[in-house]
Amino acid sequence: MKSYDLVYIVRPDLEPDAIKAVVERITKRVQDQGAKVEAVDVWGKRRMSFAIGKHREGVYVHTRLTVDPQKTAEIRRLAAVNEEVLRAVTTRAVGKLPEPAAPAAPPVPPAASGGPSQPAEA
Repeated sequence: MKSYDLVYIVRPDLEPDAIKAVVERITKRVQDQGAKVEAVDVWGKRRMSFAIGKHREGVYVHTRLTVDPQKTAEIRRLAAVNEEVLRAVTTRAVGKLPEPAAPAAPPVPPAASGGPSQPAEA
């Protein structure tokens, strides 16, 4: 059994609950093929370099799994056959499991003084 990374792009127009349901459904299908899912990380909505269908953005999801090499093509096919998934790719995992994506930091409010901000002198 070898480790693989499954990365798939989910349609960006889905509600967060629907995206979570798609991720859970694909994870279950992967486990039904005898794979052990080590980690699932939703990277969030990102702009793609080219349009897929009519979508210029997509929600990227990374799954690290351990499975028999003969089953990787079927796992990729099961992920891609879902109509909510725009694209799916399976690659051989190299190195340790990446850290989960950090949530985006909230924007910093402007200074309360009302004037232009001056750099602090040291």
